[in-house]
This record gives sequence, C-alpha cells and structure tokens, in this order.
Amino acid sequence: MEFLHESIALGVDLLILGLCAREYVHYKRTAQVLKAAPQYNIDGELKSVVERQRDKKIPYAVIRGTVTPIGVPLRSSLVPSVSGVLQIVKLHEHRVTRGFAGFWTEHHKLLHESANEMPFELRNQNHGVEIVDALSAAVLDVDMVYDNYEPSNLSLFDHVFGFFSGVRQRGLQTTEEVLREGSFLTAIGELELDGNTLRMQPSNQGPLFLTTATKSTLIKRFEDAKASTMLKLVVCSTISVVLVAFIAKKFYRQRKQQREEAKIRDRLEAERRERRARSRPHTLSHDQLCVVCSTNPKEIILLPCGHVCLCEDCAQKISGTCPVCRGSIASKAAAFIA
Repeated sequence: MEFLHESIALGVDLLILGLCAREYVHYKRTAQVLKAAPQYNIDGELKSVVERQRDKKIPYAVIRGTVTPIGVPLRSSLVPSVSGVLQIVKLHEHRVTRGFAGFWTEHHKLLHESANEMPFELRNQNHGVEIVDALSAAVLDVDMVYDNYEPSNLSLFDHVFGFFSGVRQRGLQTTEEVLREGSFLTAIGELELDGNTLRMQPSNQGPLFLTTATKSTLIKRFEDAKASTMLKLVVCSTISVVLVAFIAKKFYRQRKQQREEAKIRDRLEAERRERRARSRPHTLSHDQLCVVCSTNPKEIILLPCGHVCLCEDCAQKISGTCPVCRGSIASKAAAFIA
C-alpha cells in the first residue's frame, strides 16, 4: 500500500506507452508500404501489366481517376440536387453531462448511421477500375452536403430532471456525406484482374485508401503522425523511467531504514538480556530453572493453565502450547516469585 499511488501512475503511463507504441508501429508500417506501392495510370496497358503478375494481382498499388457510377447514380435523400455513388447519413445527439467535479461538459453521441453504396469505378477516358468495398476504406474522403442542428425545446420538468440526473439534451444534428460523381480520387489497395474487369479492393499488405490527396501527400501525413507519436513515446518513456527510479529510491530508503531499525532493536535486546543476566541470582535450584533452556529462572506465567515454567527469552519463542501440560496458550504475563 505504500507504493499504491506510484504504482497506479506507473500502470497508467505504461498503458499509454503501449497504445502509443502500437500507434507508432501502425504509422511506420503504413508509411513503408505506401512508399513501396507502385503507381499506375489507368490506360490500355494496365490490364496487361496486372495479367503478367502472379495470380493476376498486384498486392498494393496506387491509381488515380474520376469517380464514375456503374448504372444510375444515387440521389441525396436530403439534398436531391446532389448525386453520387456513396451516401452516409448520421444522427448525433448533443448533450451536456455533469462530471465528478460538478462541472458541465458537452458531449455528442451517435444515435443512428445509415450508408448506401452502389458499384462505381475510377475512370480515365475510356478505361476504368471498379472499386470494391469502399466503405471499409481507412481514409474515405467524402463531401458534407447536409448539416442541420435542431436545438431541443426543454420544459421546466426536463431542466429539473436533467439537473438531478446529470444529463441534459442540447439538440439533434443530422449530417449527410456523399462521394460525388465526378470526384477525382487516389485509390490505394489490391489491384486484381477478374476476367476482363480490373478491380481495386482491400489488401492484406495495407489499408484501402480513397482520398483526394496524392500518394506523396498521404505519405507525408503518416510520416508527420509517426513523428508526433514518437514524441509521445519519448515523453511517456521518460515519465516511466522517472517513476521507476522514484519507486526504486523509495524502496531502497525503506529497506535501509528497516535494516537500521532492526540493528537498533537487536542491540537494545542484547543490552536488555545482558542487564537481566547480571540481575538474576546465580544460585538456583533445578525447580527454579526454565523447563526449556534450563539456564535462566522461571519468569513467565502462561494463561489459562497457570504454569510458571518459562524464562522471558524462551517465552518469546513459544506461543502455541504450554510445555508442561500441552494446553493452549491464550496469554502470557510476568510472574513475580517471592
């Protein structure tokens, strides 16, 4: 319990350190696979390039093209004039909650999310690559086409109930995001030739990206994120080292103090025994001697049996049963024999 606060602080810091380390490894690995990913133009030569690869797949490749629906494009449900190939509608609840310190802070909670997706491809003139499972992309750049916030009309009862419950609703926010038809995107993933159709899909080597940024810009983002995470790692590691050193120093001081106290107790005990040995009579009959050591006089009475059979030194070592009657020892007391 003496190191409880320090141990809790060290545990929290190590947890944060572990999360930062995992994040750093993810950023570093993603940046490496992005740098190694070849970039291809969507043209008439792309199919022959993919066909020459093993299993007609390029594990991780970069292409750029214009979003083109395969069929009739989706219409925005909230903004009918907007069309696209992917639609995400979200409903958030904004509310304020009272914390442990009594302060009110604002939070928002996702109440509902719906997504619609249709087949589409990235095209360059007369050539295209179909995009598979776009919603699973790690980075998906879409346009916000609708954002509406409606504040709540709270009654007096709602205010009173919210005060005691610690939660008050502020309002509801509805948003709609659309991947517009005609957007120019960079797609990064596994490039596969299936029959006569080229497809871009999630890869085992790295995440799927559908972004308006270029490959170099995306690499720079992950390099910056990696550098920022490295700074967090250095700070957390330094805190961990300081905490470990503080705990070790505190433990060393505690052990040193315990050793010094033990030496003092042993010295005082030895002096006490020496004084008692000088004050004891030297001519004692056998009946007056301790039944255990047969050297010192009987000085301690054992209760409840009442036997006076031990010297003070032996009484400190015996606590279970009386050496005379084998009865249980409840307590001990000094015996004054006239």
